[in-house]
Amino acid sequence: MSQTDVKVSALPDAPDAPGTVPPRQSRGNRLYALDALRVIAALSVLIFHFTGVDAATKANWGVNPKALFPSIFPYTSYGSYGVQLFFIISGFVICLSAWNRTPGQFVQARFLRLFPAYWFSVVVAVVVWRALPDGARKAPSVSDSLTNLTMFQVPLSARHLVGAYWTLWVELTFYLIFLVVLWKGLDYVRVSVFCWLWLLASVLVQEEKFPLLGIFAQPLNTALFVSGIAMYLMYRFGPDLKLWGLLGASWLVMQSDLVQHADHLRHDKGMDRSPYVALALVTVFYLLVLAVALHKLDRIGWKWLSTAGALVYPLYLLHEELGWAMIRTLYGHVGAWATLAITTVSLIVLAWLVHRFVEKPSQRWLRARLDKESRGRAAAAEA
Repeated sequence: MSQTDVKVSALPDAPDAPGTVPPRQSRGNRLYALDALRVIAALSVLIFHFTGVDAATKANWGVNPKALFPSIFPYTSYGSYGVQLFFIISGFVICLSAWNRTPGQFVQARFLRLFPAYWFSVVVAVVVWRALPDGARKAPSVSDSLTNLTMFQVPLSARHLVGAYWTLWVELTFYLIFLVVLWKGLDYVRVSVFCWLWLLASVLVQEEKFPLLGIFAQPLNTALFVSGIAMYLMYRFGPDLKLWGLLGASWLVMQSDLVQHADHLRHDKGMDRSPYVALALVTVFYLLVLAVALHKLDRIGWKWLSTAGALVYPLYLLHEELGWAMIRTLYGHVGAWATLAITTVSLIVLAWLVHRFVEKPSQRWLRARLDKESRGRAAAAEA
């Protein structure tokens, strides 16, 4: 999943809007607890894809993972809900990173964070599809592969090279929506009103009279993002009755759509998961991020979590198709558990290599180039 670095910038002493309380000062330079939660979310999605999917996996393991991993399958089958944790965290950290930034600065920061590693993962996915096919699925077309470079394959009706890419479009729509409120500047009142309106829109979208809202206000995802924003406002300004109400409303919308979606997966897709276990799990995610927002986890300060958190995005991008290709190659030689261990460790090492030798250098180069062009335009305008 795409996540911003969870560094905390200095907070001003003055309130952001009349009638609001002054922002609370940060107690550290980085929210290590959020890094830890991001790592948990990424690993849960990875282990779900490799051991928890009980449908359409014979092309990879050759048998149902439910039979290969009977001791962990009842737990890893819920790993897909790591995506919901990602979305809650996104609401928190995107709001954090956008505060006191202009729309242009926000867009540049998001571009630099998202695209270098993503473009590399697209190239890797094309190579995997062409060089290590599974023999059961047809490879995406050249046109679809090129369209994936835009990250706009959903509105352009192109096939995802990697199934996990679907979450990136959800994140992009969140950024586009958030730009609306960022355009006027962020403060307590403006952001909280925006959250209420967006949450209301996500409820109205369920009526057929408002089909266009479905693009930008899916009820489940909107509720998760809004909850993260509400908890960031608690972190920044302290909790109050209005924010508790917003958080409670987001949870109520979330639980309704989550249970319906889980029922659909259970009855129509044959996935053996209880909707209410899923709801309990996502509720725990709410409580964990809330603990961060209320400064209950400030004592977590293990610096290695910063490095681990930085690997989450490349790991998420690379793990699915490449991991399955590794599983197909290794399983017949070393067995199921050894294959799972080797594949997971190899992907983590690759994620570090991508972060160290692709993400960071490309971000530095692009940032320097964009800043140089911006200074050039400013100098030309003054001339």
